[in-house]
Amino acid sequence: MTESLSIQAPPEALPPELCWLAPDRPPRPAEALERIRQLCELAGADLHRAMLLVLATHQAVPREILASALKQFRRDLDALTREDVTGLLNALWNGGHQGFQSVLRTRKGGERKPANLGWLKTDD
Repeated sequence: MTESLSIQAPPEALPPELCWLAPDRPPRPAEALERIRQLCELAGADLHRAMLLVLATHQAVPREILASALKQFRRDLDALTREDVTGLLNALWNGGHQGFQSVLRTRKGGERKPANLGWLKTDD
């Protein structure tokens, strides 16, 4: 049986200005919002880059909260709901760029169609 290696630096090993990057340390909300705003500006027009930067640097923040913050600072997310943006973050985390693009195509400007589950028997 192989054991997974986990290398973790002790908290005192990080410079104080970078402690917020540790995945087990949620940042204070005011600080996180300001950093998310700056990351969104840094990414420019590239939505994928902005979302990836925010997700990678704020891993301890729930994705629903990240989605709300991203919607606040990214005008290109106005057409999407918070749940859609949360789905994009999940797709980005789990499926990389291809997963992100796939979910973005299905969400953006598209009318929601009910799932066709003809094989599923309902008790109506």
